[in-house]
Amino acid sequence: MYRILPGLKFVKIFREPQIISGFIYEDPLEDLPAVTHCGEALCVPGYRLATHSHRGFEIAYLSRGEAVWRVGKESTLHRMGDLFITYPRERHSGEGRAVETHHLWIGLELEKLGSEGRDLARHLQQKKVRLLRGGAAAEPILRAIVGQVVSGLPRKREVVLAYLRVLFALIEQQSRTATEGKRKTKPLALPHSYAIQKAVAYMEKHLDRRLPLAELAAVTSLKQVSHFCTQFRREVGMTPAAHHLQLRLNAARTALRQPTLDITLVALQFGFSSSQHFSTAFQRAFGLSPRAWKKS
Repeated sequence: MYRILPGLKFVKIFREPQIISGFIYEDPLEDLPAVTHCGEALCVPGYRLATHSHRGFEIAYLSRGEAVWRVGKESTLHRMGDLFITYPRERHSGEGRAVETHHLWIGLELEKLGSEGRDLARHLQQKKVRLLRGGAAAEPILRAIVGQVVSGLPRKREVVLAYLRVLFALIEQQSRTATEGKRKTKPLALPHSYAIQKAVAYMEKHLDRRLPLAELAAVTSLKQVSHFCTQFRREVGMTPAAHHLQLRLNAARTALRQPTLDITLVALQFGFSSSQHFSTAFQRAFGLSPRAWKKS
């Protein structure tokens, strides 16, 4: 459950076994009720979020780990750096994977946020947008909005609206780019079999190098590498090499937050042959270079 923070009636601090730390602001701006809530939470591996809904849209960003969201019969894998969108009154639930996850989110009644909000709501409804890859630019915006909410500064309503306009433009830009490729997210077969769970856990413990397929297959006790690869792709939705590369890139992205680590050192730490190889893979996965991410 959560408790009210004294002195700030709209701030609720999470106190749940599955949440390491976190808070949520309900109706955070009295003069801007279209912002229904915002918050963040660091969750333990394998956490579960009960089915719930909101009166407006909810935009969730994952800055660490991986999560699975379920909306009706649809399951969507939410990776670090992605944006996940739920629609008004849409019932959804979620659960974490084998590592800690860190979420940021904001709830918005878009139709009440001027022409930009109405245009975005119409765009999302038309395109049926659910998941946006490479949404890392949204993280500082969401953090800045929360900073304004708790600041007590004058004109914070105007500042929050300015940030929201940037967020709207970013979401529409990313969704149009994704629509051009038209790559739909496939439902996941969850939970994974014991063999594939072992392979994923092994990958997460060995992020410092590329893992041979034979080594991964041996961990799962599957005798044939081809059998292991087929089963892994069927359950996870990508090849073992692609999934392990994503794990290494996610970990490297987190490491780049540390000012004492340069790009070359991070590249070598997570098994990339050179900083150029790392930069190419990073750009392809997150939509910006390691240098640009580190500066942001």
